[in-house]
Amino acid sequence: MFLVANKAEVKRMCITEYDEAKTFAEQREEGREEGREEGRREGREEGILATLIGLVKDGILTIVDAAKRANMTVAEFEAKTGLKA
Repeated sequence: MFLVANKAEVKRMCITEYDEAKTFAEQREEGREEGREEGRREGREEGILATLIGLVKDGILTIVDAAKRANMTVAEFEAKTGLKA
């Protein structure tokens, strides 16, 4: 799958000299970017969840409504937030 997805790079590497240090540096940077994106996604999810918790505590939303907005079941929402219906 890697060879098909990176066809141009594979051809270039076959033609030119392999540079191990450069390859590892590129892989590390790709890993860092994936980690940053994962962190951003988790941060957004935590922010949304914190907002929903506040709305439930303020009586603006029910746990059922908050769970729906979080795309969770009520049981998942309760387990994740510690709130009970």
